[in-house]
Amino acid sequence: MKNLKFFLIFFLINCLNLNAEDIKIYRVVVDPGHGGAPKKSNDDKWDPITKQYLDVYNTGMRYKNYYEDVIVLQIAKKLYQILKLTETEDGWKKFENILKQFSSQEKFQRIIIKSYLSRTTNWQERGLPPEHKNINDPYRLFDYPKNKKIQPGRISYINSLKPHLVVSIHLNPGGPGHPGGMAAVLAPGYKTFDLLRKITLGEEKPEAFNQLPWAPFWLVNERNWNKFEMAMADTWVYFHGFRWNKDTKKPWLEKNRGIRYNMITWRYKDKPDWVERAIKQRKENLPGPYAMDYKLFVPEGPFWDRERSELEYWRREQPIPNLNIAFGGDNHLASDELLRFIQYGLRIQKPELDKQKRISEIVDPFVSTYGLPTLVNAICAYLEIAHLDVERDREFVIKYQNEIARSLAVGIYSLFTGLELKKDYQGPFRPRGVNVDFDKYIKHKDGNYFELVVE
Repeated sequence: MKNLKFFLIFFLINCLNLNAEDIKIYRVVVDPGHGGAPKKSNDDKWDPITKQYLDVYNTGMRYKNYYEDVIVLQIAKKLYQILKLTETEDGWKKFENILKQFSSQEKFQRIIIKSYLSRTTNWQERGLPPEHKNINDPYRLFDYPKNKKIQPGRISYINSLKPHLVVSIHLNPGGPGHPGGMAAVLAPGYKTFDLLRKITLGEEKPEAFNQLPWAPFWLVNERNWNKFEMAMADTWVYFHGFRWNKDTKKPWLEKNRGIRYNMITWRYKDKPDWVERAIKQRKENLPGPYAMDYKLFVPEGPFWDRERSELEYWRREQPIPNLNIAFGGDNHLASDELLRFIQYGLRIQKPELDKQKRISEIVDPFVSTYGLPTLVNAICAYLEIAHLDVERDREFVIKYQNEIARSLAVGIYSLFTGLELKKDYQGPFRPRGVNVDFDKYIKHKDGNYFELVVE
């Protein structure tokens, strides 16, 4: 009995020591874009209302024999392995050595970064022909039917992991004469889209769009449309699931994008009878969240409560003046910091690239109603790190993947803890070395934002 008491005392002391160490654990999902096979038939965005796929699978950028989905997976796997080092004491020592290449700090806050990949293969590795009906199952962003059941897509999988941070890695097309570069991809929140909705209703003047800090950066992907028209079209997608027809100011029925927040599995999905209610509201022209008329639209339900919350404002809208972030909230801060760390890291690890001017700049962000940054309860750094058809960009994402992965890993660490950079660095796009305030999300009065994403 006496020995047992001593054992219990020893056990409690050790437990107290472990707690005193207070190692914070953060979860990160590394999301290499795309991955699926090209198909002539629609194979993506399953719509429960029409019970059909709404679009062909977006396979990403291809230039000659270079494929975006292959290259970004290679980089993502390297990044994943570096982040995994933080999970063990031996690995942490190796990770510290990487940090020392980037920082003049003498000590580094010990954290654990639990990392995950949203996909681990490309379609070519599945051993199936591209036309196989199941070829794109692991790569779809939205939920889809299989064997008479709805299977989770990648967004649902990401949310199930309850990550603090999602890092989505992509490559972009440039076109003839494009100088290349890297850019953040951002999705506005409710405040912006509600203003654009009010323009359609005549409650705000069209000039109000030009006052938005987002306006110069809105992505135009319809021929002969301007940024205002694209922003209005994206607003219709955000509220109604259809694009706006710029000629009639009515939904463009051939451009159905679906009620996306009900096409994934999370706590903000409407009750199971939402499909029947949506059909009834649209058929009978009734007011509600599925109405096809702005005048009848009512933002009710768990998703719209989420969208109007201060949490989403912080994440997707809020300016951060002291850091020279005019819009886009913590998503913009995280994205811009990671792009800056790539710039910084390449110049530190491969200074000859800077002398030869082989590193493209950070260019203006892309703004649209993107699904991933909108539909995850996580800080989302969505990165276009290069233009694949620009030689200078292509060279660095193929030849310098290890350097890119290390730079991103250090940047991710900095987003959680902050980091003091090397004082003698004179290059452009110096990272701020500031951390995102994750605690305001974790300790929110409504609960831990990252934990709330699933029931």
